[in-house]
Amino acid sequence: MIAYLTTEQLKMVFQLVKANAEFPNVVFLLLFQRDLVEDKLNDGKQTGRDYLEKIIQVPFDIPKIEHARLHRVLFDKLDKTLAQDKFASDMFDSTYWGNLFHGSLKGYFSSLRNIYRFASTFSFHFSLYRSENAFEVNPVDLIAIECLRLFEPDVYKAISQSKDFFTRGRISDRQNGLQKEQEVYQSILQKAESGNSDKLDSLLKELFPPLKRLNNHTYAGGIYDTWQREMRVCHASNFEKFFLFSIPSGELSHSELQNILDKTSSKQEFLDVLKSMQEQDVLQNALDQFSSYIDQIPIENKSEFVTALLEIGDEVDHDNAGFSFDSSHISIVRLLLWYLRRIDSADERGEVLVASFELPNSGLSIIEIILQRDQERRTKQDPDLFLSDATFDKLKVIFVSKLDALSENSPNDLIQHPHLGSFIWRWKRWGDENKVKSWLAEQANQIENCTALLLAFLRVGSSQALGDYVARRTTSIEIESIEEFFPVELLITTVSGLNQAELNEYESEAVEAFERAIRER
Repeated sequence: MIAYLTTEQLKMVFQLVKANAEFPNVVFLLLFQRDLVEDKLNDGKQTGRDYLEKIIQVPFDIPKIEHARLHRVLFDKLDKTLAQDKFASDMFDSTYWGNLFHGSLKGYFSSLRNIYRFASTFSFHFSLYRSENAFEVNPVDLIAIECLRLFEPDVYKAISQSKDFFTRGRISDRQNGLQKEQEVYQSILQKAESGNSDKLDSLLKELFPPLKRLNNHTYAGGIYDTWQREMRVCHASNFEKFFLFSIPSGELSHSELQNILDKTSSKQEFLDVLKSMQEQDVLQNALDQFSSYIDQIPIENKSEFVTALLEIGDEVDHDNAGFSFDSSHISIVRLLLWYLRRIDSADERGEVLVASFELPNSGLSIIEIILQRDQERRTKQDPDLFLSDATFDKLKVIFVSKLDALSENSPNDLIQHPHLGSFIWRWKRWGDENKVKSWLAEQANQIENCTALLLAFLRVGSSQALGDYVARRTTSIEIESIEEFFPVELLITTVSGLNQAELNEYESEAVEAFERAIRER
């Protein structure tokens, strides 16, 4: 289109036409947008309009194409792209699309040129998110983000660098936070192309509902799980997928999450998936993401699902992951409780837990936490009990019997269990106290087991001095806790025979804490 040539190039075209205009049987047809060309031909000596009148003999004005026809072209191209992927078509929310398009997006599609530019780039980026059994992002959001990338590049860049701002549901600073965040938002709107700030404001608030916090509006927690399941860009775990054109490191794809959901009908298949993620060191993230799908796990899968979680509970990481306050173990407990809460009857929930816990491979640690939390509710006389009294008592009996069996048949497995430090207190309280004390005293006399006992009694904390940027890890052992089970002299004698050069880092830390406690008592 000649309207996009430079002024010099335009004049050269018209000069060539004028120079050859006398050829017989030759007609030159020039297609251009009149106002653009006239503006470029203004040179101060004459107007562009006057210049064209000397060249153009018969002008034709083509009527501007109706918006409805333009939009039909756009919709036809979008339909053809979406039809390439069944999962994207199934995810497409026509109501949400209608709100976005008529509220703001349609203003960006005022010419065929814009529509063709958009359709070609959207088709390419759409193909990047296709996978075997899912579409990795919300298709409506993808259309909107692609529209911003193409027509509002400065705004697109600002959004891509502001994940927390666009996905956080609450004002970060209660005192001056609202004003500061409103200023940040206005600075982003100012990056819009001329005349687009109002429709951009409408688009961003529809695309990123958390921005409504700027109007003192907040959302209930459940809506965030919905946004995650729907692969919306406004959820933190989905945000980067729209800008990186790939799955962020450590995150699971929508396809992988759907695969996990499909496996919940088979205990072994679900267990294999969990173990595979544990080996890849992505289990913590996977469980957090999968929690948004908890309402989609069929209740009829309860036996397979619960049994798999109980079985893997003792094998996963029990320590807090990195700087977070969660571990894979706590995430499994949370997942199990949320799932079983979908069963209204406490008796029925109990039947599921009892049936799974009685199986020989079921671990102890998940049930221990469930019992501990329900015990706390009973102490506080909280009427919202997770378990009925009968189930609570029955699970305690099974818990003790499993510990008794381990102490007799697999003492090494029990002494090395990462939850031994909490197990022994419940075992002592709910079981045969003398039997528990006798077994622990026997372990304290064995040099190969004394460090495991010290680790069981080790308390880990943190301290932070004035001027420190991060907290220091602290460790301690309470002699009084040890003497609740056996005389501390048993351990003093056994520990004195240790070859400390053979100890690992954690064992050395526990021995040091024990010796420090002995000196200070």
